[in-house]
Amino acid sequence: MNSTNRVLVLYLLFVQTFGFLFNFNQEPPKPPQPYEDKFLNSDCGGYLCPETMECVSHAKDCPCPFPKSQLKCPLPNNQYICISKPATHNEKLNSIYDDPVKGPKARNKGIRDCGWALEAYKDQV
Repeated sequence: MNSTNRVLVLYLLFVQTFGFLFNFNQEPPKPPQPYEDKFLNSDCGGYLCPETMECVSHAKDCPCPFPKSQLKCPLPNNQYICISKPATHNEKLNSIYDDPVKGPKARNKGIRDCGWALEAYKDQV
């Protein structure tokens, strides 16, 4: 193989590799639908939760964005706040915090749970 052929082969390999790595001759990905469009084009007949895009009857019924790792704590003003579930090695406490009914009602001293969030809301922390 002479040097001209070698250069040509190397050039073609380079172009092919470069094109593969940088997606030449491909359709560009479509941009995601903007949040505002999703919100305005929703068929929700109730309240559309801004963080999760879930359709619920009232704002207080919105789920937390990450329910497996967050507690939904009700506040006195009929709103709520989502906080991280407390990190504990106590299996009994973990089962309470994983329960969607018991978890938000839990008030354990020294643990940042919904009880602590309520005290913080009332400026008692």
